[in-house]
Amino acid sequence: WLFWNDLAPYAAGNLHHVYDLTTLGTGARMAGFFVLFIGAAIQAYGLLCLRKTFLEAAAGRPYSVCALSGFNRFAWVAVAMVFVGVFQQTGLIAIFSVSDPSHMGTLSIQLGSQEVESLFVGLLFVFVAHILSEGKRAKDENEAFL
Repeated sequence: WLFWNDLAPYAAGNLHHVYDLTTLGTGARMAGFFVLFIGAAIQAYGLLCLRKTFLEAAAGRPYSVCALSGFNRFAWVAVAMVFVGVFQQTGLIAIFSVSDPSHMGTLSIQLGSQEVESLFVGLLFVFVAHILSEGKRAKDENEAFL
């Protein structure tokens, strides 16, 4: 976003050259940065939660409350990112279309196989989080038995 004039042609290639991104002004660049920053911040939070899980496992506490809650949060962030991604794509298309006189006012909401695949992976992580929670419950029950 800082070096937009140099990188706009490459970004337009990712959009199949539909928009003339060289017309993007400073306000539109800031809006685009903000739209993408929201998703990056949410993903960073999810990865920090996953980091807690790995740190706890490395310390020999793979079933600690911190480890399990970290993975559970990461899993739900993965699911949420599907919808955040749709919001981001829609927001960027709206920003680009406002800045391009030949495509004024275009709004495109895209739900396709990539989003379905990401949702499946996110729900798979949620399933694994539930399995780990049940493993902790069984471990605690066995320890209480002995």
